Amino acid sequence: MLGKCDKCGMKNVEVKSIKKENSEEQITLCNQCRPADGAYGY
Repeated sequence: MLGKCDKCGMKNVEVKSIKKENSEEQITLCNQCRPADGAYGY
């Protein structure tokens, strides 16, 4: 989904909503700011 990254502030980028660890707070991060996960998380 396109939106604004809460961490770096870039607009109109591909973002993903994730829950912060140890809290119910939702944040929206772009691909550059999002922590690596899945098979490609080194």
